[in-house]
Amino acid sequence: MKTQRNSAIDALKGLAIIAVALYHFGGGYLPYGYLGVDVFFVVGGYLLIGGLKRRIEDNSFNYWPFLFRKIVRLWPLVIISSIAAFSIGYAIMLPDDYENLAESAIASSVFANNILQCITTKNYWNIVNLYKPLMHLWYVGVLMQAYVILPIVYLLFNRIFGKKGIAIGTIILTLLSFLLYLIPTFSMAWKFYYLPFRIFEITIGGLLVLWNPQCKKRKTVGWLCFLAMLVILCSRSELLSGSIMLLVTVFLTVLIIWASNGVELSEAENHVIQIGAWIGKRSYSIYIWHQVIVAFLFYAVFPKQTPLVLLLFLLISGVLSAASYQLVEVPLGKVIGSKRKEAVVIATTAVVTCVLCVVSFQVYSQAGVVRDVPELGIEKKNVHRNMHAEYCDRPYEWDKDFSSGKIKVLVIGNSYGRDWANILDEYDEKELLEVSYVYYTDENLLDRKDRVNDADYVFFAIGPEIDKTPPQILVDMVPERLWIIGNKKYGTSNGIIYSHKNSSTYYDQTAEVEQWMIDMNQEYRSAYGNHFIDLMEPLMHSDNRVSVFTDDCKFISQDCSHLTQAGAQYYARLIDFSEIFSEH
Repeated sequence: MKTQRNSAIDALKGLAIIAVALYHFGGGYLPYGYLGVDVFFVVGGYLLIGGLKRRIEDNSFNYWPFLFRKIVRLWPLVIISSIAAFSIGYAIMLPDDYENLAESAIASSVFANNILQCITTKNYWNIVNLYKPLMHLWYVGVLMQAYVILPIVYLLFNRIFGKKGIAIGTIILTLLSFLLYLIPTFSMAWKFYYLPFRIFEITIGGLLVLWNPQCKKRKTVGWLCFLAMLVILCSRSELLSGSIMLLVTVFLTVLIIWASNGVELSEAENHVIQIGAWIGKRSYSIYIWHQVIVAFLFYAVFPKQTPLVLLLFLLISGVLSAASYQLVEVPLGKVIGSKRKEAVVIATTAVVTCVLCVVSFQVYSQAGVVRDVPELGIEKKNVHRNMHAEYCDRPYEWDKDFSSGKIKVLVIGNSYGRDWANILDEYDEKELLEVSYVYYTDENLLDRKDRVNDADYVFFAIGPEIDKTPPQILVDMVPERLWIIGNKKYGTSNGIIYSHKNSSTYYDQTAEVEQWMIDMNQEYRSAYGNHFIDLMEPLMHSDNRVSVFTDDCKFISQDCSHLTQAGAQYYARLIDFSEIFSEH
């Protein structure tokens, strides 16, 4: 596309970082904006393998200086952003959220955030990621792991195959990684977060180093691919799967990089490239800071995305990223090449990292509790990890066959089912009930078929994933004894509620209920009539908003989805169980 390859690559990075930032701000703006990260992988691979090839083949490559340069380039900003997020979180975050942030700060500090995300959240597209200031550092983890591993692999290929080692290694790594990506037995979480499934995106960029075919229409191809890339990143169509879109993005990125070599541009074209390149040069700072800004804006300040909030986000991100580039990235770039200065930067960053990890681990071990939170029943002097999960997960212990003459109640579902079981356990006449719980899978239902038959009442609750009809096996076995528990949601983040803790109307706050949930619950009511239990209705206000506090000033839910003990007790007081258990 142009004579100066670096400017074209920077322009491509500029497009990619804008797409990623807008996606993280709100998926509705650029639903496929997350594919910008795949652009970064391809571009990074092209630059990495090109440099490795030159230095390995002329015997000038030295592994440790190479790695130290990458560490100096990436590590300080990761630590600075982690400290900033950790400090802000101390002031405004609720314990569970702050515990997650402490965990993420530790993982990010050692370039292992991708591993943490794969083990915990498992889903990059989960809405809870919006409120996680460091969740995006999974990419930096994968990138650093590639910098650690790939040079060693290429050195081995070079030793085995000589001058052809780089080419053979690139082809083999690309094919093996791509085959891994295609194997359906691996989860999408593994494919998204782990390096082996991402290597083909990195090494496919390296293929351009090995093969650079000539084409008279190179510039035309480049601009067409650039336009196609823009269309994909801005697309709202779901005709193609995410995997197909990823592969198309990778292919287009390769073509754009190829087309950027040895092509002269007009003055107008060059201006366009230079604007994008200016942003692209600052793409790392933008990437590091944008999610921190997004997370705290929506966690504690704004309840939803609006054009005005978008403008504020862009302004803050632009100013902070420009300052970060000028005050951190540029000085660090001048350090690279000086062994003494590099050693000082790495040693200083390592010391700060150790302090951050020690403090973060202390917060993590204390379940994120740094102050009393009476609205969650939490006191700093009496805490332990997994407090909320322990209560929510109690029904796992109730997965037992019926053994008494009490009213036999079977609850089937996921965590939403466990919430309903806990409500039943808080019922003031619970001694009349024998509650059994089954985690919902078709296999579990078949294994516990006798228990389904024995139950006097069967409650089915599987939260937002529930279909319009329950499993057919339940409809066939207990149609007259089957009750459906509706969806529930108490806003998107308690942080926005907690940020008003000093307000006189703090406990009067409500949260907006999305229309889809109201419509879905109405469908269930139409389908199941009196055998549908709407958990939102008792707390709903006339303006489609729902209470977030109980009548005794406790949070109904600690994560806006699952019930605290106070929330379960509140429902037990609100629900008229005499209508449900009228036959007994």
